[in-house]
Amino acid sequence: RTDLEERLAEIWARVLSLDTVSVVDSFFDLGGDSLRAVALVGALRVAGFPVGVRDVFVHRTVATLAAHLAAKETATAEPEFQAVAPFALLDDADRAALPAGLADAYPIAQAQLGMLVEIQKDPDRSLYHIVRCFRVHSRQPFSAEALTGAVRDVVHRHETLRTSFDLGGYSVPLQLVHTEAPVDVRIMQLDEEQADAQLRGHVDAERARPFDPEHPAPLLRVSVHVAADGSWWLTVAVSHLVTGGWDLNSLLAELLGCYERRCVGMAPESPEPVAVRYADFVAAERAALASPADEAYWRKITSGYAKFTPPAGWGEPAGAAGAALRHRISYQDLDQRVRALASAYEVSPKAVLHAAHLKVMSQLTDEQRFHSGLVCDARPEVRGAERVHGMYINILPFGFARGARTWRELVRSVFDREVELWPHRRYPLPAVRRLTGVDAHPIDVVFDYTEFRRANADSEEQVGFEAVAGEGGTEFALQVTAASGFLDLVGDARVFDGAGLARLAGMFRSVVEAMVADP
Repeated sequence: RTDLEERLAEIWARVLSLDTVSVVDSFFDLGGDSLRAVALVGALRVAGFPVGVRDVFVHRTVATLAAHLAAKETATAEPEFQAVAPFALLDDADRAALPAGLADAYPIAQAQLGMLVEIQKDPDRSLYHIVRCFRVHSRQPFSAEALTGAVRDVVHRHETLRTSFDLGGYSVPLQLVHTEAPVDVRIMQLDEEQADAQLRGHVDAERARPFDPEHPAPLLRVSVHVAADGSWWLTVAVSHLVTGGWDLNSLLAELLGCYERRCVGMAPESPEPVAVRYADFVAAERAALASPADEAYWRKITSGYAKFTPPAGWGEPAGAAGAALRHRISYQDLDQRVRALASAYEVSPKAVLHAAHLKVMSQLTDEQRFHSGLVCDARPEVRGAERVHGMYINILPFGFARGARTWRELVRSVFDREVELWPHRRYPLPAVRRLTGVDAHPIDVVFDYTEFRRANADSEEQVGFEAVAGEGGTEFALQVTAASGFLDLVGDARVFDGAGLARLAGMFRSVVEAMVADP
């Protein structure tokens, strides 16, 4: 209806890979999530529109965003993004002490440092060591040369895959980005009569061999099992220090895309270069640590809401320290109804499932106001940031108060709280812990939501996403992940045993069934 709406709709369509976008289509109904919101905001800012991701969450259609922008009589443009120059985050002494062969070096992010501490406390637990094994349905016969070249392609593209860590050699713990980081690709034959046992044994062996973060990069291993008929299974072992959940799935899609092109003699596509790097995330975190507004927000949450503490009697107190148990249930049969409910409520599907999780947790405590953990993506709101691989995850306390009278009211309140949290999501969890003044982990239970199917749309037909093995361990009492119609629960056996996890999963499904049956 206006030039402004037309310009916005064109950008929305381009970012969301759609032919057209109606001015009344909700961002979330069009497949939007927090990562695509980052991409959208980056494109909008390049076009001169002073918006942030919070604006996209609040003004979820082209029409309402256009009205919001038009109403800004004295709109102040967002500061132009200034990328961090290589080595600019180091002092002169550290810069002078660096070895040769580096493309960059910068401080370790707080979440990475926390992971490193947890790894060193108990190296045998294989914490933050991810192993995934998938069957690949390629259009081409398996080629070891093409796969080796494809691995080389993606490692060359992404700095974090060429990164190692140094905890004690400089004035602050550093991550070192190497110019080269060769990856050994192991090729093995699959014994089809014992294929399942062979693959599971290989995955177990990979999980029992965690990375030493201070050894030379990369913190990545790739291996393949090839069957007599040419079909093959890909196993990727990678440190969580250099990747997050969505990024790893995106990396697999990128790896297979490079492989397919190399199989037919084509050079890999050259992505459009972007100015943003992982160093810019580190710089943004340092700015958050210096922000009085961020500190005040997290003081309010940690002081105004009790920490959720799992109840006694659901685990085995005498069990092995750190032993992790897993349980999975499906809600695929409810997924479309969950999305329809989210559309009707004008929220994200994530908010519906997060609200269900918090409702379940509220049945396990007498606290009227409590906080539990939410996994947030803290990458910069800059054009191209969604394509920069790295560990952008920050887990933060999410305040929850009883009192909602309907499922609609509950879901809306959870979504609104996430919108409120978003500008403060870069304040790292270790700093939140220091704010509490208590020498204990500020979070025991964590909720995560990932749109794996959308993240892998280009490679969905190539990969059998029934993995032989999944994520590494966690130091939390309970980690709940909703993805692609499945709910995965990982619990510390001392807190939630197998029966406890199954009971929790059943409670979650009961809540979702109730939500979609009667809003």
